[in-house]
Amino acid sequence: MADLLERAVRDLSPTTSRFKVLVYLAFKGPSLPGQIADETGIPRGTVRPALRFLLGKKFVVQQRDGAYRSKIAFTDIISDLYARLEQKR
Repeated sequence: MADLLERAVRDLSPTTSRFKVLVYLAFKGPSLPGQIADETGIPRGTVRPALRFLLGKKFVVQQRDGAYRSKIAFTDIISDLYARLEQKR
């Protein structure tokens, strides 16, 4: 799991829609693209390509019902961001 988190941190900037979609899924749990768009305000036309990218990188999986689920736990993402912030101080 740490390997996956390290790759995500390396491949995703926290200011991108891709990162925001990943964090949303990690926090909220399995969600459909429309739900993600509606609840985050990210346009649907941006959510779907972000999901395809995340799926290709194996940061998320798509379930049989079409929902996407993060393979990285929300607590791992937050802990890593906090640790990086502390290192900068």
